[in-house]
Amino acid sequence: MTIRKKPTPVSHLLEQGEGILKRLRAGTLEAERSLAALRAVLPPELAREVWSATLRGTTLTAFVSTAAWGTRLRYVAPKLAGAIADGLGAPVEDIKVKVRARPR
Repeated sequence: MTIRKKPTPVSHLLEQGEGILKRLRAGTLEAERSLAALRAVLPPELAREVWSATLRGTTLTAFVSTAAWGTRLRYVAPKLAGAIADGLGAPVEDIKVKVRARPR
């Protein structure tokens, strides 16, 4: 017998206060900052293909939608780590590239 957790209504989450929403908002803003910093140092044709980026610790993870663009990004990324770090104002020691379908 499986015990299922009752779904939490959105109104209840909103009533819980700023905690959850504040963390979600902060995470979204940080991801947008990371993406902007990465795109700013990439060639335009490659920048258009990167659809998300996140910084966790000193590792920047970038997401592209095809393996071909992933290969191109992996080739140029190590040379750009310093410029990305300057744009973020945080150290970037490693850049990982992941191929995922772009969300619709």
